[in-house]
Amino acid sequence: MSAAPRLEELPRLELLGDGSVTPRLHAAASAIAVASPDELQRASLQRRFDRKFLLPLEAAAPLLELIRSDYHVVLAGSSRFAQYDTMYFDTPDLRFYHDHRRRRRPRVKVRVRHYIDRAFSMLEVKQKTVKGDTVKHRWDRSTNALMLTDAEQARVADAIAPIEAHGALVPQARTIFSRLMLIGQRSLERATMDFSLVLERDQRRRPVNFVVVEVKDTGRGAHSPLVLALRAAHARQRSFSKYSVAVASLSDERTTSLRPLVALVDRGLR
Repeated sequence: MSAAPRLEELPRLELLGDGSVTPRLHAAASAIAVASPDELQRASLQRRFDRKFLLPLEAAAPLLELIRSDYHVVLAGSSRFAQYDTMYFDTPDLRFYHDHRRRRRPRVKVRVRHYIDRAFSMLEVKQKTVKGDTVKHRWDRSTNALMLTDAEQARVADAIAPIEAHGALVPQARTIFSRLMLIGQRSLERATMDFSLVLERDQRRRPVNFVVVEVKDTGRGAHSPLVLALRAAHARQRSFSKYSVAVASLSDERTTSLRPLVALVDRGLR
């Protein structure tokens, strides 16, 4: 088993900026109207169903041009593309990772995420319930440190009960990416498109050369122009956990169920 990376041993990840945001993609995003605060509150969806799609980068701009009248974009400061820097936590024996690769329910992810453009940090816990929906807990943090305090460890333990973590959580993998967030104008729906994704673990780093799209709504049958457009663009609907793919592709842990995703990261979409 690979040793968990110590935070002080991790080099700081340099943000990639909008390296994969081409002029056409930037123009397509800029053509989408900005969401109001009321719309953002309406689509908070702390309890929701998620669908993920993997999309070639070159298909992103045409897709946005097609759906721009159906969605509004959420600004991050003054930019449409937000910067995220995230550390994922797990037990020393990677209990959460192995629960995911075995598709166990309930299962959880624990992370500290820095919202760079908005200059704040949050502790976040995502739980996949036995019913298949996702419940998310978030707490503001007074520090930008990527280590969990004793109080935060206790808060996580309370949130994920009855899942037993068997000890303090430690940092296990890190990601950065640029995100475009969309809100449905006529549906209770929120979507994210993640660009320039980089995975890091144990001093190893791997870029991902496709777009990870996630559509969040209140039920699997919700009408979604974005989902229809994704299917028309032949995007692949796949489970894609950034944390689990980082561990699977950058360590010697068991990866049987995740092997196809690791292969996609290695070779890209074809």
